[in-house]
Amino acid sequence: MEGEAAAAVLQTLVQNVIDLCKKEISQIRDLDKNAAKLTTSLKTIQKFLNDAETRNITSEAVKDWLKNLEDVAFDADNVLDEINYNILSKQIKPAEPEEEKVPSCFPCFSCFKDISCSRNMALKIKEINENLESINKEATELGLREKLANEPALVITAVETAAYTLDPIFIGRDDAASKVVEMLTANSITIGEHAVSVISIVGMGGLGKTTLTRKVLNHLKNRFGSYIWVHVSPNFDPIILFKKILKEVSQNNKDILSKSDEVAVESKQDILSKLKIALKDKTYLLVLDDVWNEERSKWEDFINSLLGVSGVVKGNAIVVTTRNMNVASIVNPLHVHQLKGLSDDECWSIIRVKAFGKEDVPSELEAIGRQIAKRCQGLPLAANVVGGVLHNKPKEKWCLIEEKWLSANEGGVDITNILRLSFDNLSPPLLKKCFAYCAMFPKGSKIIKQKLIQMWTAEGFLQADGSDDMGEKFINVLLHNSLLQVSERDDDGNVESCGMHDLVHDLACSVSSSSNNAGGSSRVRYMTLGDDNCGDISSPIEKEMAKSVRSLLISFKDDISGINFSDFESLHVLGLDSEVKELSSSIRKLIHLRYFDISKTRIVYLPSTIQYLINLRHLYINEKVELPMGIGRLTSLQTLTHFPVGDENGCKIEELGKLINLKGELQICNLERVHDKEEAGKANLFKKSKILNLCLMWGEDREGERNDEDVLEGLQPHSDMRVLKIDGFNGKRFPLWTEKMSVRDAPQGSWVLLNNLMSLSLFYCRECEEIPMLGQLPNLKSLVLLGMPKLAEWAEIEISDGSEVKLFPRLQHLEIKWCKQLMSVPSHVSSCLEDLEIHKIGVECLPADWLLSNSETLSKLYISWCPNLREISDRWGEEESEGRSFTITSLPKFPRLTFVMILRVPKLSLETVDAMRRLEVNGYKRIRP
Repeated sequence: MEGEAAAAVLQTLVQNVIDLCKKEISQIRDLDKNAAKLTTSLKTIQKFLNDAETRNITSEAVKDWLKNLEDVAFDADNVLDEINYNILSKQIKPAEPEEEKVPSCFPCFSCFKDISCSRNMALKIKEINENLESINKEATELGLREKLANEPALVITAVETAAYTLDPIFIGRDDAASKVVEMLTANSITIGEHAVSVISIVGMGGLGKTTLTRKVLNHLKNRFGSYIWVHVSPNFDPIILFKKILKEVSQNNKDILSKSDEVAVESKQDILSKLKIALKDKTYLLVLDDVWNEERSKWEDFINSLLGVSGVVKGNAIVVTTRNMNVASIVNPLHVHQLKGLSDDECWSIIRVKAFGKEDVPSELEAIGRQIAKRCQGLPLAANVVGGVLHNKPKEKWCLIEEKWLSANEGGVDITNILRLSFDNLSPPLLKKCFAYCAMFPKGSKIIKQKLIQMWTAEGFLQADGSDDMGEKFINVLLHNSLLQVSERDDDGNVESCGMHDLVHDLACSVSSSSNNAGGSSRVRYMTLGDDNCGDISSPIEKEMAKSVRSLLISFKDDISGINFSDFESLHVLGLDSEVKELSSSIRKLIHLRYFDISKTRIVYLPSTIQYLINLRHLYINEKVELPMGIGRLTSLQTLTHFPVGDENGCKIEELGKLINLKGELQICNLERVHDKEEAGKANLFKKSKILNLCLMWGEDREGERNDEDVLEGLQPHSDMRVLKIDGFNGKRFPLWTEKMSVRDAPQGSWVLLNNLMSLSLFYCRECEEIPMLGQLPNLKSLVLLGMPKLAEWAEIEISDGSEVKLFPRLQHLEIKWCKQLMSVPSHVSSCLEDLEIHKIGVECLPADWLLSNSETLSKLYISWCPNLREISDRWGEEESEGRSFTITSLPKFPRLTFVMILRVPKLSLETVDAMRRLEVNGYKRIRP
């Protein structure tokens, strides 16, 4: 592990920084000479590492050599990063009064103006060179040879991009899933005046309890009003559990609880009160994953409190997964489902799919594979892991793995050895470092894929070129090897978040300890502190320990003011999930910081000194945060999810225009503070081609003249936009680019259709009387119209018979709410609609085509509070006698429909309602016209 850690730093960080610095420091003789010498020394060290990494290192002397090398490599990285910091700072003119300037002893904007500061840098590099010379000499004495790498550093087999590799293979559990689903949907058990069904799923680690539960949830999609998944640590604390439940509910119901409100909740009564509001009139399915508690009193306290906030709603359910049968019985379950091991044939089926996909298995490998399947002893995790290891391996490797298992597991399967085997076969070595880094996240955590890649890059494991391609490949390899598991996907099937099996997490902790051991010669590099198995911050962290930490995650709900962040002088990654309300101005000293996440704190004001963190690439804040003056100086920023426009110079929208490297998601709010098109244009949105998800927001409380139309005209995005949300726009008409759903490819260039737009949301555009033509957008999948009280007609291009034009060819989600004046809608909407939601609109008749043409795809139908709606018919624009009613006889079957709700629609034809009652719906159904 030590070799991989040193190689990651040397190969991906040091050389890049040296190359960047050479041009700027050439005029300073000592610094230039020592930097060149450092380059040569590091290249020699890399060759020794190439030799070390090919060996099975057992020598303690070699291990100590690797640890010493790692320490020196990190020191070199910090010094070179200081040089890089000063180069960047020279390119950005400071906008600060004289008294605010950084002291000259600190390496900042004026450092290179002082020759003594530059010579100090040279002396530091000279000292590092001397240490490296000693390490080079010691390597030769230890018998290590200078060896060139035999293959490119980042070679990955092609399988990681195939879809079948991304999820655990679900084999042999269909009957179990059906049985649990049946128990959950049957009559619920009554406790007092409330109703809740409790199901326990029991089995040893690696048997597939969590995978089975996720499959059950997929079967029950749309059956419950809320779905809550909570990983339970060995410390079964009801208050911590309710905090987690509230957090999950608030994320799924953002209108109930804002992020700032969420973390502000402290007492148990506060939490339960919020939870009662969030769960009002809703059924819920709560999963308590990996429960260890055997104290009945704790469980009774938890369940009684939960029932107290559930109200009178019946039909709720709890699924408990546990490794312990005593735990399963303590929760007083309606049913205990004890998982059994898979058969040898089922284990072989998993291995075959993981190793070969849809390809045929060579006959000489099948016999060996079936023998290996027996060694899995029924554990699907073991079969998934070894299948990933065997992919693209020759027969000799298959035989070797079988022999290893025979010798290592004669007394029974050892899942730890199997997982270690998967880790040992990861290539390139850098990927091992990326896996070990995941030990930072607490057990049961949901790891956001994009953030993980950004952390890897901040640490120097990946190239900082703005491309996430290699990170994506690394994620997919870890998924294929079952060292990560898919938690969530987006609507297009792309992985959004991952998790780690508890046993895999134990492995990650084990392999990462060698480079994160405070008790040994190696310094602590990665630190996690806080609640819920995350460490302890009750005592101050020693400065000597803090100064070498490169990644720090804090998940602690109490006060963390005792932590002096300026002591963490090497910090590259900092994430806070706590009650902290403000940041110290000393944050400016974290000059190496690349990744900073305070989105889960109570911070609403950032110190002005954050503008000096010019290496910062990713800044995550919540919607309540106000940015300080000069945020435009952070020119390295790639992620800034939220930009509130300010009134003062240094806070206006032109600051956004300076951040040319932004990508991903961006929300711009307080647009009422922008005066005109010219000022809005200073945001340069049309040049920011990597921003794919854009939200434009105006505030509600404003006085004086409104210039929304002019401002929106100046906020034209680029043509590759994927997701667009316009919220609070109060113009009467949308500007030309919005109306045309086209943008100019240059200020005076040609118009380009927004062909890549996948999602459009128009929220609370209260003055708009018409909306753009949208049906021609070829990739639009989601359309939401909400809170448009003056919208009377929604018209689209007319389609004549025989025309090749197809409106909304890919629309899957259509939501129209709070449009009380809307009396006319298009007669044709897609033919692949999955989700139709209508609430408080004024139409009298819905076109039958909205349902009939989507009968094979529609899975959710929600119609409520439509006082004028009397029928669903194809009489659109025709004489009534020529039309066709939507009746029982004309209603086709809807094979995928799992949720039907029709409420407060008093005029709706009884024939239609009766037809709905006859639908064969497996999930939720509630009809009350």
